[in-house]
Amino acid sequence: MKHCIRLAFGLCLLCAGLSTAGFASSMYIVQGIAGRNYAVHTDPAFPVDVLLNDEVCYVHGLPFGNIQGPLTFEPGTYNMKVSIANSLAPCSNSPLIDRSVTIEPETDISAVITLNENGAPTLLTFTNNLSPVGANNARLLFALGANSPAVQVVLVDASTKKTYTYSVSPHGLLDVSVPAGLYSVEVTQGSATLAGDGMLYLDSQSVTLAYALGQASNNTVVFETRTLRDVI
Repeated sequence: MKHCIRLAFGLCLLCAGLSTAGFASSMYIVQGIAGRNYAVHTDPAFPVDVLLNDEVCYVHGLPFGNIQGPLTFEPGTYNMKVSIANSLAPCSNSPLIDRSVTIEPETDISAVITLNENGAPTLLTFTNNLSPVGANNARLLFALGANSPAVQVVLVDASTKKTYTYSVSPHGLLDVSVPAGLYSVEVTQGSATLAGDGMLYLDSQSVTLAYALGQASNNTVVFETRTLRDVI
């Protein structure tokens, strides 16, 4: 019976998304807790399950640094419980995080599982700007989901060598547009590089969702991205 209820609830979510196409919203779930930041002997990948409204185990075994989505929802308020993954009985472990998230109509959000300043698991939400992007430009949305003080995001255009430097406060979201092209990317804190030192292609009329995840004090910060093309 419980399985039937979960299936029916999942179908309701799907049908709601289809029937309210003009109002449907979406969410990316991002796992930003490295195992060794949670406990010394924990699996570094620290996979988690996400239970929605106590009915649907929406995410199974999501490991550190991974992005799930986009998941389509009818606008409304949803309870999310995040627990350490249980492969035999998903979403059955006691929740590390238990909170409600409100999704507005025609809104795209990122829900980042991370640690707060006291080292306790928490959920951060960021609203993604998916308004149209002009030709020959690209939008970068950088969410500081890592347990970290303020950082700098440094982009260097591989073609023109022009450098773009932005400051991002703890748990902040950077929303910038730059000329489309190939860039080197670094996330720095003072003279130290936390993550990056790689290349990222920003397509014309695209939105790149970028996340700094992990913990600065433990040298576990990683830089993860998801590109959304043809945002016109």
